[in-house]
Amino acid sequence: MIKLSANSLSGHAGKVEDITAVWDNCHPHLHPYEASLPVAGGEGLLIKIIAHIRIGDSDWFEMTPITYDRARRLFLLTEEDRRAALGNRADLLDTPVTAVDARLWSSTPTMINIEPTTRCNFNCWYCVGRHMRQDDLGIEDFAKMLDNFPDVKTVALVGEGEPLMHKDFFDMAQIAKDRNIKVMIISNGSAFSQSVIKKLCETEVAYVSISIDSFDPATFAASRIDGDLGKILRGIRQLRDYRDANGFKFPKIALKGTLFSHTIDQLPAIVDMAKASGVEIFESFQVLNPMKNYVRIYPDGHAPQLDTINQVAQAIERDSVYGREQLQPMAEFLTENNIEFSHPVISNPLRNNCDETWLYSLLSGDVTPCCQIKTPISPKWNIFEHSAQDVLADFEYQNVRFNLWNGIFPKYCDGCWKTR
Repeated sequence: MIKLSANSLSGHAGKVEDITAVWDNCHPHLHPYEASLPVAGGEGLLIKIIAHIRIGDSDWFEMTPITYDRARRLFLLTEEDRRAALGNRADLLDTPVTAVDARLWSSTPTMINIEPTTRCNFNCWYCVGRHMRQDDLGIEDFAKMLDNFPDVKTVALVGEGEPLMHKDFFDMAQIAKDRNIKVMIISNGSAFSQSVIKKLCETEVAYVSISIDSFDPATFAASRIDGDLGKILRGIRQLRDYRDANGFKFPKIALKGTLFSHTIDQLPAIVDMAKASGVEIFESFQVLNPMKNYVRIYPDGHAPQLDTINQVAQAIERDSVYGREQLQPMAEFLTENNIEFSHPVISNPLRNNCDETWLYSLLSGDVTPCCQIKTPISPKWNIFEHSAQDVLADFEYQNVRFNLWNGIFPKYCDGCWKTR
C-alpha cells in the first residue's frame, strides 16, 4: 500500500494501492486513451474505469472502480473503492490485488451487419451514403465473410444504400438461407415489383424494415428526395398480400424512420398509415444524426434542425409507446422467431457507454466499431481476409471495445448521442 495526499488524487485521501503491474500482467493491451472526448465523471487527468478484481489467491470482487492516472499511466485502487467492493470482508482490507479482469464488453457476437451497396435510387439530403464511393459488395466476398464467421446466425444486409438495388442480392440471400442464416434488411420500399416480392418470400428473407419519415407525401418527398410515398405504401400492401395468400411466413414487415422538427409529432400518424398498409412490426425512429462525419454533408439551411434534436428525441420516446402498442415490438418479434440479434450486456455503472453486441462491416469488409464509423481503422479487421475470431482477438480491436465500454470515446465518436 502507498499513502497519497488528497491533492495528489483529487480528494481521495487514504491508502491507495498501485495495481499497475498487476493490470499490465493481465491486460498489457488494455489502456484508457491518452486523448479522447471529455470523459463524464472524470477529474482532470484521473478517470474511473471498471474491472473485476481478485484479492489474495481466490476472492473475486466484481464491478470495482479503478482510478487511472493519465499523467503517470498508473492504475490505482483507492481505499474507499476497496471498502465498497469488499463489503463485509474486512479481513481483506490489507490484502493486495493479485489479478484483474476488464474484459466486460460483449465478445461473442452471432450477428453481422454488412453493407451490401452504397448505391440508392433516392437522394435523401441527410444520407452520408450519397457522399461515399458508389459500389456493390461482391458475392464472392459475401461468401468469404460467411466462411470467416462460422458462428454467424443472422446477417443484416443494411448500409448506406438500397439493398434491393444490388443485382446479386437474392443470390446472397439464398447463400445465407442454405446455411440456415437469417437475413434482415432495411429498404426504402420503392423496389417491390412482383418479381422482387416473389423472391423475398422464396428466399425467406426474415425481416424487411421500411423507412418512412412522414405521413404526408409532399413532406416525405422533401426529405426522401425522389421518393413516392403512395408507391411505397402500395408496394408494402402487395408484399403483405402475396406473402399471406401464398402461405409464406416471411418476410415480416417493419417500420422505422427519421423525424425532424417539422415532423416531430407525426409518429402516431405514420404508425397508423403503415399499419393500414400491412406493416406488422415497430422497429424504431431516430433523430437527425449529430455525429461530425454526418453533419459535414448536410446542405445549407438544414443545420438548424440539429438545434431541436433533443426535443425530437423526447417526442420519439413518448410516441414510440403508441408504436409498440399498435405494432409488434421488434424485440418480441426476434424472440418469437428465434432470431439472434443482440445479447445481454453488462451495464456500466459509471457513465453512458457503447457496447455493440454484433459486428459491423463496411462494403470493403472492414469491421468498424459501429455502423456510423465509415472509415476503416485497421487492415487486421477485414472480415474478408481474416476470421471473425481473429478480429475479436486483435489487441487493438479489444482496446477500442474496452474504451467504448468504459465510456471513453475516441474523437471519431464526436456528436454521437452516447457521448452526451
